[in-house]
Amino acid sequence: MSYELTSRTIAVAPNAVATLFPQLLAQYGEELSYGSGSTRTIGAFWNDAEKTSIYAASMLRGNIVGQPLTDGRVAFTCLWQSYLAAAFDNGGIEGVEQLSAEELAELTPIAEVMP
Repeated sequence: MSYELTSRTIAVAPNAVATLFPQLLAQYGEELSYGSGSTRTIGAFWNDAEKTSIYAASMLRGNIVGQPLTDGRVAFTCLWQSYLAAAFDNGGIEGVEQLSAEELAELTPIAEVMP
């Protein structure tokens, strides 16, 4: 298993979740533990505060969801599979943009508080 050790955020068009993500899962997915079993995934989260183990990020299991952005895209943040992350870095995945923490903050909708 090969996952990054630092979380990163990507932004994609909402329709990419249904079209692009299955392709990425087929090409880069790895079996990773999740509870008492395992699941095929392209992303992970730290399992403990000491960062000694990871567990699968899974949309099917509901532990990762897209964060709506003000420009209409959705963002996903996790530890990405290493070869996929390298493809992000070299621009090899069309329609995927990496976001810095500052860019994510700028694109995150601010909830209005009703008086």
